Amino acid sequence: MRRTDLFSSDCSMPLQRAARIQPGYLSRKRVRSNEAGTHHLLQARDVLPGAGIDWSDVVTFRPERDAELYQVSRGDILLPARGRTHRAFLITEDLVDTLASNVFYVIRPGTAIVRPAYLAWWLNLPETQAQIDACSRGTGIGYISRQALGDILVVVPTTDTQSRIESVVYLQQQRSALQERLTQKRDQLLHLACRHAVRCEQE
Repeated sequence: MRRTDLFSSDCSMPLQRAARIQPGYLSRKRVRSNEAGTHHLLQARDVLPGAGIDWSDVVTFRPERDAELYQVSRGDILLPARGRTHRAFLITEDLVDTLASNVFYVIRPGTAIVRPAYLAWWLNLPETQAQIDACSRGTGIGYISRQALGDILVVVPTTDTQSRIESVVYLQQQRSALQERLTQKRDQLLHLACRHAVRCEQE
């Protein structure tokens, strides 16, 4: 694949050099929620890029194997191994006894090399997503191999530059979150006004 100028920097390196990549937890049988469970299992439906983790339906279960290998926490990045999109999701909250399922790759940045928020931003760039999509195999629901993902190039600028980019991205996310809340409030007010109009007509 021909690289764009963005990827031809002298400070670029394969993702597998900048971060540790491992598959998520794979169960031998279907995982069902159990009140006596000891761990949470994050699945694709629970992770909402731009909105965070939806805990309302997260499975609680008891792992069959060593859970420590698959535990995720703040600073880890989840990237779908299968599907039509491979948007990276940065975990920004402290998690306890929480595992990522095998629908994800867990990307753990080497913080001495690359900052987690910067890496998540880089992975979600249209140019990077195009590279990932090009490596996806299969018909219908595509799959990207661990090796192919590890070969994706990451430009690693200075820590100072990474920090500045993180600040800009954070402000943009805060703005998007505020806009989303405002939209929800407007919708609620609209529905209340309409319901009030209906009641007034019936009286």
